[in-house]
Amino acid sequence: MVPRSPERRLVVAAVVRDAGGRFLVARRAPGQHLEGLWEFPGGAVEAGETAEEALTRELREELGVAADVGDPITFSWHRDPSREILLLFYRARLASGVPRGLQGQEVRWVTPAELATLQTPPADAELVRILVEEGLKG
Repeated sequence: MVPRSPERRLVVAAVVRDAGGRFLVARRAPGQHLEGLWEFPGGAVEAGETAEEALTRELREELGVAADVGDPITFSWHRDPSREILLLFYRARLASGVPRGLQGQEVRWVTPAELATLQTPPADAELVRILVEEGLKG
């Protein structure tokens, strides 16, 4: 039997900070892959979308907000037996709306110190380390 190749996904996530330097994070809902872990909001890029269009759509669908997507920050590649994920992180600013979990996820703003204590997906770990380090300096 030929082993099945892992699913490949391009995923985008927004790093949103408020005026007080807190980060917007969402907790993966029960029943989802990596349920209960905290992540930067975003999701998969669909066929025909640019990464920026996908992130704008995901923030509207998941959190009910309009956002201005800025520059890419970094990327992460993660592989497990069932999937390969290329994750692109972008700076984003909320243009309108108050973030709320429209798909059953918990949403909150956290300080850099709080971000350091959250359990996050492996693909987010390096960015979290960098953001926490920068946030605690500033």
